[in-house]
Amino acid sequence: MDGINEEKYNSAFAKDTFLILGAIALLIVVEGYVVFTILSEAGSAVSPAIRGIYILFFGLVVGVETIGYLKVRSSIKQHMFDFEYYD
Repeated sequence: MDGINEEKYNSAFAKDTFLILGAIALLIVVEGYVVFTILSEAGSAVSPAIRGIYILFFGLVVGVETIGYLKVRSSIKQHMFDFEYYD
């Protein structure tokens, strides 16, 4: 790590981490709103089994996308010095 300002890199990485956390929060809020709106508008026309499947699907989507975001963060952390990511 010759000539790399580690403090600058750690500060920039912290900012990237906050962006990733913000994206995850936005994902949960938006997708939660969509699921809530659909289920509340449908009312009693949707059987409890379908509601459960819908909620399971919501959980899976949020889970998979969250894992993806965290993998991106991990990759940035692993390679930021190698590729001089923040220069």
